[in-house]
Amino acid sequence: MLRFPLVTRYSDYDTKGHVNNAVYLTYFEWARVQAWMSHVVRMSGLTGPDVADPPLIVAEARVKYVSPANIGVPLEIEIAVKEIRTKGFSFGYRILDARDDRLIAEGETVQVAYDYAAGRTMALPPAMRKALEAM
Repeated sequence: MLRFPLVTRYSDYDTKGHVNNAVYLTYFEWARVQAWMSHVVRMSGLTGPDVADPPLIVAEARVKYVSPANIGVPLEIEIAVKEIRTKGFSFGYRILDARDDRLIAEGETVQVAYDYAAGRTMALPPAMRKALEAM
């Protein structure tokens, strides 16, 4: 599991003063990029275009809202590999109040390896699988 501080923006908040529901998927995306760059790329030895544009698509996303994140509350996000399959994997997420670890939201995304040239799914590259297993 990896844990990162989240920086909220003014535009993240709705008229009630808490993070808008649609923003949570953006937070998940941000955590995926952080995990990708800080862990998967380093561990797998990927180079070239696969670093900036990995051969992955998000096939599914789910968010469960537990409690509101109000303006001024420092947030952190946890990300962990939940499952690895032949052609893809899932990440689990937890957004927490950084002051007391109160759960704000949790969710999951399913990523699938995709061959853009062929227009179809493919097996996870072995180096990527190994890096995900170590995460």
